Amino acid sequence: MGSRIAFPQIDVDDVLNCFKSSIRRATNEEGVRIGVSRCIEEKVLKSLGITQYGHYEYTLVSGARLDALYGHVIIEYKVPGRLSSAQDVARASKQLVKYTSGRFH
Repeated sequence: MGSRIAFPQIDVDDVLNCFKSSIRRATNEEGVRIGVSRCIEEKVLKSLGITQYGHYEYTLVSGARLDALYGHVIIEYKVPGRLSSAQDVARASKQLVKYTSGRFH
């Protein structure tokens, strides 16, 4: 039989609890970014052996500015409570679609 490859285990519940705790403590978008980024780096990236962390306030060639970029993963942070209405969620979704489709007008 062939050898098995061992993959690191990530406790998703622990990651989500870290996110929730960070968001509860935050009073603004920057606080959310700092707390959630710490969760991603400590609970996910380190577990996977990834030593290069995200880029923050990253500007694309097009001029679009991303809150965080981890490889090809875009994260757009919002102040706590900002996504509490369907209209807010729709607006944030459109923003991410623009980032990924190259339409930045």
